[in-house]
Amino acid sequence: MAAGHSFKRLPPTSDHAPFDSPMSPIKILGSGLSALTLALSLCIKEIPFKIYTKDCRPQKPLSNRHNYSLLLKASTIKDLRILLSITRDDFRKFLMVPSTTPFPPDDLDNFEARVHRGRLEYLLRQDFEQEIEWNCEIKAGTMGSPPLVFPPHVKDIKGHLTFDCMGVHSPIICADRYRSTESIVVFRGTSEVSKSLWNQKFRGWFHGNEAQIQARFDNIVLQLIINNFSPDNGDVSLTCIYSRPCWGDMAESLDTLWLPTRSVDEASSPSLIAKFLNEIELFRLDHELPEPYDEIFNPENLKGNKIVHWLMRTKLTALPELINLWRSSDEKVIKLGDASYNMPIIGSTGAEFAIRDALDAAEEIEKDRGASFPRWFIDRQDMKESQVTACRRNLIEIHSEKNK
Repeated sequence: MAAGHSFKRLPPTSDHAPFDSPMSPIKILGSGLSALTLALSLCIKEIPFKIYTKDCRPQKPLSNRHNYSLLLKASTIKDLRILLSITRDDFRKFLMVPSTTPFPPDDLDNFEARVHRGRLEYLLRQDFEQEIEWNCEIKAGTMGSPPLVFPPHVKDIKGHLTFDCMGVHSPIICADRYRSTESIVVFRGTSEVSKSLWNQKFRGWFHGNEAQIQARFDNIVLQLIINNFSPDNGDVSLTCIYSRPCWGDMAESLDTLWLPTRSVDEASSPSLIAKFLNEIELFRLDHELPEPYDEIFNPENLKGNKIVHWLMRTKLTALPELINLWRSSDEKVIKLGDASYNMPIIGSTGAEFAIRDALDAAEEIEKDRGASFPRWFIDRQDMKESQVTACRRNLIEIHSEKNK
């Protein structure tokens, strides 16, 4: 949808009444979903805040950053619509993938749909762009120094409440209750399909408003997910995912694509991608792929795509560590979303939990300025642990022998 799409903003509901008592500005570190959802929630409640992020300011209102879709539950979709103060029809047309997906009715919670992440983030930050400090990489302080170190060009604000929304690579390190990298090899790519090719080979496989399909070949799983339909020419952006269990024992595997300790920079290294394309070529010799998988999972077609090696990480920060971050200094730090716990990307809805974390945290701040966050950590720990365990189990079951 074009960037110039205008929305009729709805009046605030009683659930989002302005906060009528002054308090120190809140620091929000990061600019992902948990950060932006928290910021808009605070903005509506008229609670002061400032966002600091290492990301660059988008050159266009709707850049290609995060040009993919997320799976969200009906309850979260409804809460986001209220937070954004837009109509159901505007939410559906601008955010849902595909845009023909009906907005979930009030009496239906057992419903999931895909929402475009980049456009969602664009709408979330519209009302507070001036409160974002871009190009600001935060580092954790060393022993004897402040807990957070800001770049010299950034003027730090005085405040005692800080939210770490910097994700799985947050520099604020804590001991974990649980951490593992699941023994599943995953590669993700993005393909652009012309409108004519979509109609010819793909459209019939995505029934109704379906935005995701998958097929299994022995223990290899192929997935195709709709990211976006171009409003200009009708071309379709697709995410393609290739996943399989690691070959052999995880600790002594000769699997050259199983790299649990690789660096971030190695995720898209040419040598690694070349090995993956070679595996795809061998895979095709053993399996006759139906359309549209044959078109996408083709080494020649994949060569022109951006391909990334994904690690299926599972992590849960230890509860005492979360409480200690809060109590150890004047700079009270609260971890949200992936900075606190993360789940394998396949078989989970991590975005769902990041958004929910932010909405609930804003309510805690409004209630008592965040004084009860230690109790909040304790009350949510069992729920987080069960979610992390369930998502890990789901990933393993997707690739298990019994699902062949």
